[in-house]
Amino acid sequence: MARIIPNENTWVGFATTVADVSAPTAANITAAVDLTGFVISLNASSRGNTVPTPSFASLFETSTAGTSAATFDADFYRDDTGDTAWTTLPRGTRGYFIVARFGSDGAAPGVGDKVEVWPAMVTSRTMANMASNTVLTFTASCAVTEEPDEAATVAA
Repeated sequence: MARIIPNENTWVGFATTVADVSAPTAANITAAVDLTGFVISLNASSRGNTVPTPSFASLFETSTAGTSAATFDADFYRDDTGDTAWTTLPRGTRGYFIVARFGSDGAAPGVGDKVEVWPAMVTSRTMANMASNTVLTFTASCAVTEEPDEAATVAA
C-alpha cells in the first residue's frame, strides 16, 4: 500500500458561482481561479454533533445525530508578479473553493471527477510574520456559508 501525498496530486480553485454544490459544471471549473500554485496548506473539514437521548429504561446513554458544522482555512504564498491568491481572496469575498484531492495530477478536474465544493466567505486575510530570508505568506480564514459537498461530481 502506497501513501498518498498531496503535492502534485491536488488542484484548488476558487469560483464566484457554482451551478450546484453537488454537481459543479465543467464551465464552473474553467471559470474558477486556479490557486493550486499558491496553496501551502489547507484545512477543510466538517464535523457532526450528537444529541444525548437517555432513557430511564437503560443504563446506556444513547444519542442521535445533531447539527453539523464546517471550517475552511488555507495558507497561501504571496507573489511579486501575479499575486493571484491575495487579489482573489480579500476579506468579505464570497464564492466556492473547489478542491480535487489525490488523483488530479495537479490539473483542473474534468467531467465525472470527484471534487469537494466549499461555499465560503473570507472572514479574514492575515499576513504571516515577516522574517529575513523567508517567503511572504498569508492565511485566508473562511466562514462556510452552506453545507459543503465533499464528494461532488463534476457535471458536463
